[in-house]
Amino acid sequence: MLSEEIPIAFDCQGEQLVGIVHRPEAPRRQGVLAIVAGGPQYRGGCCRQLLVMARTFATDGTPVMRFDYRGMGDSEGVFKGFESTHADLLAAIEIFKHQVPELEEVILWGGCDAASASLINAWRLPEVSGLILGNPWVHSEQTEARVAIKHHYSKRIYEWSFWRKVLTLQYNPLPVAGGMLKSLLRKRAPAPASAGATDFDARPFQEKMREGLSHFKGRILLLMSGRSLLSKEFDELVASDTRWQTALKAPADVARHDVAEADQAFSTIAARDEIIATARQWLAQWPTH
Repeated sequence: MLSEEIPIAFDCQGEQLVGIVHRPEAPRRQGVLAIVAGGPQYRGGCCRQLLVMARTFATDGTPVMRFDYRGMGDSEGVFKGFESTHADLLAAIEIFKHQVPELEEVILWGGCDAASASLINAWRLPEVSGLILGNPWVHSEQTEARVAIKHHYSKRIYEWSFWRKVLTLQYNPLPVAGGMLKSLLRKRAPAPASAGATDFDARPFQEKMREGLSHFKGRILLLMSGRSLLSKEFDELVASDTRWQTALKAPADVARHDVAEADQAFSTIAARDEIIATARQWLAQWPTH
């Protein structure tokens, strides 16, 4: 199916944001809003992943919008981090609906901290009925230490090269051990109440992600990388926290696809094509009611 690529500029709290809308000739009522991950990126995405995704989806009739947050790419303003993107998403959804009047439902696509932003905000965006999340960012000192012990050092203790570095003082295991000890202590000790804990926006971002997930009633597709320690941190957090396990039961459906040889950004052509094909199939099975 042919599609038109429409450059747009739109307002977000007095600052101009820039985006591209991929509008098929006969748009479906579900569209994908692509969110850029943090760092020096823009609406093309890492390795032009978002561009390839958008053009592929549009051939199926799925409208797509890619855009730059405030302070990212070609948009005006200062980027305040993935936790402060609610207004940007509201503005983007509004212009997306204006450009594609047939649009009734929005599916957020985001990887790393863009996946985190999706979980934080989706339940507060009425049009959002689905999430495609790549390796959600939940990084903390505690999860990093547990993953390092479980997936790295548990293998290295059987390697002579590891012990040679330890015995010759070329490697210092204390930072990892200290992180693991802190993790254990936090598990056993009750967390102190933080100031403004009743205010959603004042909570640690991992808590906001979990809370947002617990309120979200749409469909979710998780795209996870086998070679990413950050992906393993997400799994470690879920496995060790019953609150996350409960939250994952709230959506209407949670599907998962693992790409064994992929890195955090799905940066190879093979990994990129696999996640796009997986998401394409997932979208094709979207309920019609």
